[in-house]
Amino acid sequence: MLGKSVPVFCYHAVCEEDGHSPAVFASHLDMMLEMGFKTITAAHLFEICMGRKPIDDKYVVLTFDDCHISNWINVVPMLEERGMTGVFFAVSDFIGQGKIRSRADVSEMLPMRESFIKALSENDNSQFMNEAELKALVHDKGMEVYAHTCRHQGCFRDMRQACNFTDQAHWSVWGIYRKHDPSLPVFSYGSAFAYNGFWPQFRKGKVSFKRRTDDERRQFIREDLRRCYDKIKKINNSRRQFFCWPWGDFDSIGLQEAAAAGFEGTFTLERSANMLGTDPMRINRIGVGGSKDASWIKKRLLMYSNEASAMVCFKFFSKRNDVGKVLYITDTDKLSGGSRQLINSARAMLMSGVGVVAVLMPGSKLIQELEEMGVEVILLDDFKNMLAAAAFLAHIIEEHQVDVVHTYHNRSVKIGCIAKGLSMLGGRKFKLFFNRGVIYKPNPLAPLFSLIGDGYICNSAKSREVLLKHGVLPKRAQVVYNSFVGGGRKPKRSAETTIIYVGNEGHAKGPDVFIKSVDRLLAQDKCDGVRFIAVGLKDLSEYRSAASPTTLERIECPGYIPHEEVVKLLATSHIYVMSSRQESMPNTLLEAFECGLASICTKAGGTAELIRDGVNGLLCEVEDSEAIAKSMKKLIEDAELRSEMGRLNRRIVRSFMSTTAKAKALLGVYSSYPSDEPAISLPDIDGLIKK
Repeated sequence: MLGKSVPVFCYHAVCEEDGHSPAVFASHLDMMLEMGFKTITAAHLFEICMGRKPIDDKYVVLTFDDCHISNWINVVPMLEERGMTGVFFAVSDFIGQGKIRSRADVSEMLPMRESFIKALSENDNSQFMNEAELKALVHDKGMEVYAHTCRHQGCFRDMRQACNFTDQAHWSVWGIYRKHDPSLPVFSYGSAFAYNGFWPQFRKGKVSFKRRTDDERRQFIREDLRRCYDKIKKINNSRRQFFCWPWGDFDSIGLQEAAAAGFEGTFTLERSANMLGTDPMRINRIGVGGSKDASWIKKRLLMYSNEASAMVCFKFFSKRNDVGKVLYITDTDKLSGGSRQLINSARAMLMSGVGVVAVLMPGSKLIQELEEMGVEVILLDDFKNMLAAAAFLAHIIEEHQVDVVHTYHNRSVKIGCIAKGLSMLGGRKFKLFFNRGVIYKPNPLAPLFSLIGDGYICNSAKSREVLLKHGVLPKRAQVVYNSFVGGGRKPKRSAETTIIYVGNEGHAKGPDVFIKSVDRLLAQDKCDGVRFIAVGLKDLSEYRSAASPTTLERIECPGYIPHEEVVKLLATSHIYVMSSRQESMPNTLLEAFECGLASICTKAGGTAELIRDGVNGLLCEVEDSEAIAKSMKKLIEDAELRSEMGRLNRRIVRSFMSTTAKAKALLGVYSSYPSDEPAISLPDIDGLIKK
């Protein structure tokens, strides 16, 4: 014989203004009575779950979240007329003082959204039931009132930007920001009781976002539940207290704190059977929208009053898009441009309160800097045995509860794809992204990799364009610009006008083009008092065919030097030259911008995305050493122009390439869904220049 179950319905406001007609609600009640159902209390349902009372009739529980004034004016009279009862969950900070009101006393009845906004932003609680009404509900009308938190606190559960803080934003945003400001971003919302959330941090007029820790959320829940428990108990004077989760969302931390606060049962929006053995801390409910008619209620009553069908038609809550930990993996041990961006990405995540794990080769030059930042570094001895490496990675992902894996360099891409398959077999899901900071032809399997994972993160629009040309789908390639950590006291700029190249001896970097350009410049002008520095070149004698011995003698060649020394040299220079044949978005360009240098760049790759020719730099065709020479001469002779360019460049990098900007952009990508439009917006350089 099939067992019985008790359906529990969840209503909110019941008024025309909120789209839930009282007449339709009345038809719901009449359908329940017509089918022979009797309403019972939360206390009665608790006894059933605990096995102290049987389901000896057709029972249903009606719950009303938030205690909107329409519940008092419209719902309670309809329940009384039919001899029915209800369970009301009140937001304790919205419980005001005053007399018991009639419909005539309520000048206007606002929808739930506007009611919450007024309560959160103006402390106007007039649209919610007051203390006198709640007490009358319990002591005069025999119904139940329990807790629904203090303020129904929402949070930004992830960093998928929905809109700005306009009048159309979700009402919970008024409880996240202190004041209304249309320039502030709004992200996907969720319950602050279930999600740690990303919270706004204001500094010097700018906003960043930081994720709460588990301990911080636990403390918030503990304080909130204590206050609302005390407030509601004074109203209902009940021996047993129940609680309703905002939006029905909860997790183990919330359940632990609810039990510790003294609540003996909590109501969710999960769906399944309510019967003997149901955990009273996870009572199931069915949400009722304003468009649902009596026939819909009839079907749900039939479905959820039967143990078997109720358990088949289940719905369990699981957190969506909760980015709490990111794993970075690279198979290079060198401090390359990609490695530097891995470090900067890790720094951005840590600044945002997101945990970071890094999987590196033994002896990697990244280890010390990452560990000093607080990253947990795990060593993988053998990246060449991909199956073993993938199994190791899958184990680390499970052990550390990783939400996002972000790979750098080629071998890590394949290892990440295999690990994703292994993890899925084990029931662990995570997002997988591949870093792309070059513009040469990708691996032929790049389209497949992008489908196995969640896509590529490119450091320039040009880099993304190359992927699209080779078959990667547009929604599987997004753009997040590199970041640069500036600040700190910089050395004084050299008295001599200094022109600096930073690269290596690779053909793509165009060191010979830089040397030819200097040679052409010196052939026209002796450039007395001008220094030329080429960082990253070992021996200039290899370029004897590109320049005269005199030119080679003028170029200082410090060779490979530590990154901090490179930044110091940039800070003492005046003009940065990028003579690359092939480039995406070099880190040194951002470092030069931060140091306030005017820049001369070839139109290779994505540099034109940041430089407006003649405004904040000068652009030349690839391999056009004559044009580069003319540009150097122009900036040598015009100190005012190069200073203005340098000031603009510093503003650009601090506005669009800061750690804060990178954190927001990266978390936006990490939080994205496959159906979302890809992040491809270019920095608004022109808008910044006009300011």
